[in-house]
Amino acid sequence: MDKERKRVLFVSSSGGHLTQLLELAPLFEECDYLLVTEKIEATQSLKKKYNTKYARPAGKGRNFSFWFNFLLNHFVAFKIILSFKPTIIITTGAHTAVPFCLVGKLLRKKIVYILTFAKIKSKAKSANIVYPFADEFIVQWEEALSLYPKAKYLGGGLY
Repeated sequence: MDKERKRVLFVSSSGGHLTQLLELAPLFEECDYLLVTEKIEATQSLKKKYNTKYARPAGKGRNFSFWFNFLLNHFVAFKIILSFKPTIIITTGAHTAVPFCLVGKLLRKKIVYILTFAKIKSKAKSANIVYPFADEFIVQWEEALSLYPKAKYLGGGLY
């Protein structure tokens, strides 16, 4: 009898966070997955290759538009999580991931946060929010353990 496939929600902001998350694409074949990122011109082609949904973009700076979209993304997260029903949410950050992690935790989903490869000796804002309640918090540099002592270091590079 086949074991039931896990339903995994992969979430990240666009740009480098998304590039790192897509390093996990070989895992997509091992689960029922949904990829969520910002809806911007650069991410529109993802739908051709991956099972993709979009969240509202952050925009530039921390202006009204940023905070408005950040708030709206909590509703987007509820809708996507309730319809997709993931067992786990895996993210590489940043702002787009926070609403999905907060809503996911509220809905009792397992949260795995992978700190971006760029963070070696400094903290990340989204990581600071998710760190206290993440079920697994993974760093990609051993030095980052001093910043996030409950994190796991599993070796170099994305996992």
